[in-house]
Amino acid sequence: MSASRPIDPAFALALLSLEGVGRVTAHKIMERFPNYDDLLACPHEQVLLRIKGTPRADQLVRKLFDVDVLVPAIEHQHAIIRNMDERNISLLTSGHPSWPSQLDVLPRSDRPVVLYAFGHPSILAANSVALFGSEGISASAFEVAQTLASKLIKEGITLCTAARTGFDAVLHRLCADGSHPCIMVAHCGLARIDHRARASVAQAVKAGGVLISSFPMSHGPFDHDDTERALLQAVLGGPAAFFDPQKHSPESTAMQWAIHAKKPVFGLSTETGNTAESLPDHVHVLKRPVDYDWVIAAALDSADSADSAR
Repeated sequence: MSASRPIDPAFALALLSLEGVGRVTAHKIMERFPNYDDLLACPHEQVLLRIKGTPRADQLVRKLFDVDVLVPAIEHQHAIIRNMDERNISLLTSGHPSWPSQLDVLPRSDRPVVLYAFGHPSILAANSVALFGSEGISASAFEVAQTLASKLIKEGITLCTAARTGFDAVLHRLCADGSHPCIMVAHCGLARIDHRARASVAQAVKAGGVLISSFPMSHGPFDHDDTERALLQAVLGGPAAFFDPQKHSPESTAMQWAIHAKKPVFGLSTETGNTAESLPDHVHVLKRPVDYDWVIAAALDSADSADSAR
């Protein structure tokens, strides 16, 4: 669940900088103590109880209450955040007005502690459709994806894509050409976006979009991080559409998660080559023009459900 008060991003980053503190432990601490002053105001025993089960928990609690350790770390992170603000990069944490509440369904091990956002983070609250495609997609599947994207844009529905070249860059340009916002999820730090994708990403941001990452600015890119990108994309979108997903790929993992989460899942598999994956029974196959209307209806229904939940 989201914290009742916004989590101090400098405190969050300072926690992650401590040896032995990963996402799970950071979330355990911040769910009870959204800033350092709150933590210092509690007895050591309460903090220790909060991180019960963490390796060397006693040592960590002593470190947390050592102001000579945490205060300089927090001040250092504040300086970094000020520098990012000057570059139009926001740091989002739970409780921030632009923090996507959808992420709170994820277990602590998969839920980002912070999100780095370049552009217009307010659109993270928009109803969106996540579109998935990667290298090796067939021409026919690519055509269907572009047609669907164009129809979604015409209906005013935000696209949620990756931030790569090829498939994603084409969708970015469709959004930019239509002055339509787009959510782009990176599989690396924002400073490490592939230079070949930067032009389309910049165009989409200029058109009102946002580029986000769950990784520190200079992190990666690493292939194993792409699964986290795909998962975040599936979580942020309402419905999800997959085009020629490959076996054992990040897209396949995201598709299985979306099915398990009972999201509306659509797709098309032309089964080109021996690495193509047949779509599961729970996926609505995009075979006819009328199927695009089902995606639009699912997106609008997801938006209505989210409004009712609020």
